[in-house]
Amino acid sequence: MRQHSFASHTPEENRHLSNIGHIAEGITFVIVALFAFLDGVGNAAWAAKAWPILLLCAGVVLLVLIYPRHPASDWPAIWRDMQQRQHTIMAVAVAAASAAELFRGSIQVLAYVWPGAAILIGRMFLIHEQHGTSQAAANAVRQHRILGLTLIAAGLLRAGEVSTGNALLAIAWPVALFGAALQMLYYREPDGAFETHHGPGHHAQ
Repeated sequence: MRQHSFASHTPEENRHLSNIGHIAEGITFVIVALFAFLDGVGNAAWAAKAWPILLLCAGVVLLVLIYPRHPASDWPAIWRDMQQRQHTIMAVAVAAASAAELFRGSIQVLAYVWPGAAILIGRMFLIHEQHGTSQAAANAVRQHRILGLTLIAAGLLRAGEVSTGNALLAIAWPVALFGAALQMLYYREPDGAFETHHGPGHHAQ
């Protein structure tokens, strides 16, 4: 894997890399949502294990896109970048949630890790750091807030399903997750994004 200095990327390269990341995560979460839906309707027993494995892949892919592509000496700078720090926390939350789903067995409380992670990630998207011109940041903030609310809805629906066993909620949360996945899949960084990369970025509150 060819490595590049974190600070050496041009705004165009950062937009391209961000778009690739959103597409990769979007595709993965589309499949996760479809498998979770099959699990919810009870037509495929294998799907109950398949979607957490893919969820783990989503977390690992995001971490790979952030860190190994850059020299290890750049990793502290990556962590200090608020946007990349949020991405890192999201990736770890997704990986932890997938592990909890795979190993929870009869430990029912572990079933709440995934909805908790979805709500956490959704909340982070509501306040997600954006680099770029004021107009680009405003456009990105608006789209990420919609994505965040969709993920929070998915997490709340999953938590409701876990606590009540409601069959309708078992298929509702994958539908909400599918909506979030489509937003990631079709998201493209607006013109002007990363034009002030590593400088003062817009932070949504």
